[in-house]
Amino acid sequence: MITPVPSPFDFAALDGLAFAAERGRLSGLAPAQMVARDLGPVIELGQLAAGGLLPAPEQAAWLNLDGVGALYRALVGGKSQWVCPDGRRIGFLRTGRSPPASEAVWTGFGLAAQQGAVAAGFPKSIGAQLAAALGELYSNLYEHSDAPETGLIAFRAGLNRFEFVVADRGIGVRESLRSCVEYAALDDHGEALRLTLTDGVSRHGPGADRGHGFRPLFVGLANLNGGLRFRSGDHALVMNGRKPSLVSAQLAQKPLIPGFFISVVCETVAARQR
Repeated sequence: MITPVPSPFDFAALDGLAFAAERGRLSGLAPAQMVARDLGPVIELGQLAAGGLLPAPEQAAWLNLDGVGALYRALVGGKSQWVCPDGRRIGFLRTGRSPPASEAVWTGFGLAAQQGAVAAGFPKSIGAQLAAALGELYSNLYEHSDAPETGLIAFRAGLNRFEFVVADRGIGVRESLRSCVEYAALDDHGEALRLTLTDGVSRHGPGADRGHGFRPLFVGLANLNGGLRFRSGDHALVMNGRKPSLVSAQLAQKPLIPGFFISVVCETVAARQR
C-alpha cells in the first residue's frame, strides 16, 4: 500500500480550510495530511484558532509541523522568547502589555534575526535592513494593536530564504484607523489594509507626520524576490515580486481573523537563479 505524500501547508491550503470551516463543511471530516515548511501559515492558523474557526496547530491531527515544530513547542510551552540554540536560524519574541524597560530584549532578538538573514545568504546590509523593518513592526504592536500582550514576532532562515511573521490579536487595522476622526466612517477591512500600508497614513490623522512604519520594510525588500501577506478582519492584501508595492497588491476577502497579521518571505538572487 502506497502512503500518500503529505501536501504542503501553505496559505492556499489554509484559505481553503478556513473557507470550508466557515461554511460548515469541515464538521466530521479529516483533512488530508499536510506538512508545514513555513512559519506564516502556521502562525495564521493560530490566529484563526484564536477566533474559534479552526483547531490550533498543535491540535490539528492532519498537520505535521516539521521544521517549525521546535518553535511551536516553545510557543505553547509558554516561553516569552526563544531562539533555536542549534544555528540560531529560527526564533520568536512575545510582546508584553508594555514595552520592556530595557532595550536589550529587542536588541538581542533583532540581532539574532539579522544573523539568521546573513546565514541564509543575504548581505549584512540587507540583514540589517530586514532587522530594522522588524523593529518598526515591533513598535507598531505597542502603538496600534490595543492588545500588545497578544503580540508575536518570529523569524526563520533557510537556504537563500528568510521569512518573518508579526501578529497580534488586538483591534485590527480598521478599528485602529477609525479612532481618527478622518477615518471614523471607514467600514471596509480591505480598504483599511490598503490605507494602513500607505505611507503617511495613521490613526493620528493627516499632518501628524506619522504612519511611516512600513517604509523600512519596503526599502529592505527592494530588489529582493519578496512575498508579503497582510491580514486583518475579513480581508488579505498580498504583494509579490522584486518591487512589492500597493500598485501591484491584490486584495481578497477571507474568513474573519482577529487582530493584524503580517507574513514576509524574501529570497536572495541565488534563489531566483536556481
